[in-house]
Amino acid sequence: MLFFRLFRRSFILSGLSGMALVAAGGAAFTAANTVPATVAGSGSGGVSGYTVSGVVYNLNASNPQNIDSVTFAYSPGAPDPTKARASLNNGTTWFNCDSAIVGGSDSVTACATSGATVAGASTLIVVLSQ
Repeated sequence: MLFFRLFRRSFILSGLSGMALVAAGGAAFTAANTVPATVAGSGSGGVSGYTVSGVVYNLNASNPQNIDSVTFAYSPGAPDPTKARASLNNGTTWFNCDSAIVGGSDSVTACATSGATVAGASTLIVVLSQ
């Protein structure tokens, strides 16, 4: 009988110590994380294009087989594009363009086409973006 009393006490003590270990171990795995504040969002806006007109291929004065530049007008004049690029060969080679406001809302863009030839010109692609 004494054996059962001692066994019961040691059983209770070992159970209590086991629960204390589990509680201490669980606290070690539930440490707080620090997460910085962030921002997320979504939006939409309409995309409208420009109309290109008045395309002029400016030939080289010494060798008219070379195209020195391409100029064209675009509308609407506002908002003006901040980036303008042109290709004479269906997007294989791209040239940077400079925009200039001429007389109010009429806008003209000139694209220097160094190395472009009349024979190599197949399809004009103009990309204008804000």
